[in-house]
Amino acid sequence: MTTWTGSDDRAEMPRLDQPVEEIMGRWPATARVFVRRKMACVGCIMAPFQTLAAAARAYGIPETELLAEMQAAADADAGVPTGFL
Repeated sequence: MTTWTGSDDRAEMPRLDQPVEEIMGRWPATARVFVRRKMACVGCIMAPFQTLAAAARAYGIPETELLAEMQAAADADAGVPTGFL
């Protein structure tokens, strides 16, 4: 998994069109959502290429439901240094 190295603008939240790896790299707490839902996205070789929407469809999870969980996890990450998660 790569670590996000772009802007630290926490106002942006995960989107359905973002690759799974980018989401986990930028907001590490989102990895827990994938694990809790028994999704194999953490460590998957497709994570750099598969969008959150595609992952939701692959696991039969409503896109809006998964997005809401990712955004809540990302919000929990706000202001927490990556090394502490």
